[in-house]
Amino acid sequence: MMKKAGPYILSVCLFVYLIIVLTFASGKLEGIKCKDLQVVVDNTGGNVFIDEEEVLKVIKHGYGDIRDVHIVEVDKDSMERVLIKNPVIKSAQVYYSLDGNFHVEITQRTPVLRVMSGEGYYVDEDGEMMPLSGKYSARVVVATGNVSKKFACDGLYPFVMKLKNDDFWDALIEQIVVKEQEEISLIPKVGNFRIVVGSLEDIDQKMENLRLFLQKGIALRGWNVYKEINLKFKDQIVCVKR
Repeated sequence: MMKKAGPYILSVCLFVYLIIVLTFASGKLEGIKCKDLQVVVDNTGGNVFIDEEEVLKVIKHGYGDIRDVHIVEVDKDSMERVLIKNPVIKSAQVYYSLDGNFHVEITQRTPVLRVMSGEGYYVDEDGEMMPLSGKYSARVVVATGNVSKKFACDGLYPFVMKLKNDDFWDALIEQIVVKEQEEISLIPKVGNFRIVVGSLEDIDQKMENLRLFLQKGIALRGWNVYKEINLKFKDQIVCVKR
């Protein structure tokens, strides 16, 4: 009987202990005032769309100067929601510590495509649009020409992610030119030629055919032999020499 009751008694004791600890901590927090704001912006992706100073400005604009304010009076959940309204911020985590410091951890959005149409914009790694920045330009694939926002997010975004996740294409493709009826051409970083892809239909097969041609054809003949490589025809690669 005692063996069966043992785990139950232990659980009750732990529960009571947690209640006591939380009550003590809550009482202690009520007397702590905000000493400082410590902001960390994650730049591991190489992006610098926003820095610590700008994050502090956003917080001050929305909440005023919170230094010397009791930390329990600051709505950290609300602060997180305000921060992620910024179009370059992907996520924000706000918490305080017993030393009176507020900690703000920011993760920036990561662009994978830059669209040079109209005022221009980025498409990020989640397929969402984000504005250009006067502070920083990301080195990503550029799309020019007749690019609608729908095609940028629904068509080009998944294609660019395929390029990005393949070391060969990530190192080679620099620009996408969009023409009428959402047909595309690719401009490589090396060589002086254009790759006519046509529609994105059967794109995996087209790109695999192109990979073999570039590795076994152009690599042997030279990168400037052709001025155009055309993939529009099924299971064929048609080249135009200079």
